[in-house]
Amino acid sequence: MYDYYEPKLADEPINVALNEAIERAAAGKAELPHPYLGASIVGSDCLRRIQYDWWCKPEISARTRAIFDRGHYFEARVREQLVAAGFTFAPPQALEFKAVNGDLRGHADAIAIAGPNPLGSAYVNFPFIWECKALNSKNYRALARNGLEKEFPRYAAQVALYQAYLNLHNPALFSVINADTCEQLHFWVPFDAERAQLWSDRAANIIAATRAGELLPRAYKDPEKFPCKMCPHVKRCWGTS
Repeated sequence: MYDYYEPKLADEPINVALNEAIERAAAGKAELPHPYLGASIVGSDCLRRIQYDWWCKPEISARTRAIFDRGHYFEARVREQLVAAGFTFAPPQALEFKAVNGDLRGHADAIAIAGPNPLGSAYVNFPFIWECKALNSKNYRALARNGLEKEFPRYAAQVALYQAYLNLHNPALFSVINADTCEQLHFWVPFDAERAQLWSDRAANIIAATRAGELLPRAYKDPEKFPCKMCPHVKRCWGTS
C-alpha cells in the first residue's frame, strides 16, 4: 500500500511565524509613492492601478519585493556580460527624461554608445537604448513566442517613451533573462513614432485626470480573480465602490 502522506513543512509553526514576522517588517519599510508618473507603468492595462501606483503607498509583500530585487540583480549581471562582450554605456545622468511639466518621467536601464557588430554594421546603429527584464520560464517562453507588443505591452510602452523623449530613435536592444534557467533572449525593438505618441497621449490623459481628482475606470470586474487579486491596491480600489 502506498503512503500518500506528504509532509507539509509550510504549515510548521516556525515557518508560519517567521514569514509573518518578515511580512510585518516589509510593511514597515514600504516605499512612498513617486511625485511623478513613471514611464514604466504607463502601459499597464488598468488605468486605475496606474493612478494608485503613482499616488498611493503600495501594499507589497516581502516576496514581491524579493522578486523586484531579483530583477535588479539580473539586470546588473547581464549588463556586466555585455560590457565584457565589448559594449560601452553612457553615464547614468544621460538616462533620465522629464516631460509634461515634470509629471512624467523615466529612467532607461542603459544607453549603449559603442560596441561590437555581431551581425554586421547594418544591424547595429549607436547610440541605442538598452532595457533588461527578468522573467519566469512561463513568461519567458510566451515572450519568445509572441513578441513584446503582444505579450508585454507595458514594456513596449516603456521602451517607446524612452526612445521618444530621450530622442534615441535607433532600434532599442531588449534583453530578457529567464530567472529559472538563466537563458537569455536579445532582440531589437524598432522605434514606432505613432505608437510612442499614443502612449504619450495616454500618459498625459492619466496625469490630467489624476490632477483633476478623477478616478479612472478599472480594467477588471472581479477583485477575487487574477490580476485584481494580485494587485497591491486591491483593498483600496474595491473599497471605494
